[in-house]
Amino acid sequence: MSKPFWLVWILILELVIILLLVPSDWTGKVIQKERNLMASSFGSETLHWINSQADRWYQTAMIDSGFYEGMYHTFIPTEEEKQRSKGMENMGWWWFNWLEGRIKAFAKVVYQFFTRAALLLNWVPYMLILLIPAIHDGMMTWKIKRTNFDYASPIIHRYGARCTGYIVLALAIAFFTPIALNPNIIPMVMMVSCVLIGITLGNMQKRV
Repeated sequence: MSKPFWLVWILILELVIILLLVPSDWTGKVIQKERNLMASSFGSETLHWINSQADRWYQTAMIDSGFYEGMYHTFIPTEEEKQRSKGMENMGWWWFNWLEGRIKAFAKVVYQFFTRAALLLNWVPYMLILLIPAIHDGMMTWKIKRTNFDYASPIIHRYGARCTGYIVLALAIAFFTPIALNPNIIPMVMMVSCVLIGITLGNMQKRV
């Protein structure tokens, strides 16, 4: 199965554009708009759980680890460092202001990713109700085809697996997209993936 490299390049290009061009306040507005959509779709309790989970992940990955502070001090000089640079205290101020904005934008993109990942995690228990029967049905269909003359289509198997890979990468792209996403997209994508997995397993090559 050929790998969907073009989707990988889209993801890389998207991240570069976000980190270089998208303002941090824009991402903040997107996060707030998505919160409103989640609240209207799933209720305040689910929204509170999603925000709490995203806050914990962000705190652990960015703050407690020292990553954000280290990144900030790597690219932005402190006031003491500026004062020690006699005659050059204000040199490159526009560059450091731009870098500071990019760091804040990156931090908000990370938080946005954690929020969407928390939403996906919230749906996992419900998707297992569909995934487990889909896997069981696919395996039973495959076993039945091993004992009779039913045709196991390699085309369906190949494209089912390929489409599942495309969906995973497309979801990763969507997680970083700087626009407000309808929260119902994630469960719909997960349901389609469950069905595709069942179809793919049911059309594996026969082995005696």
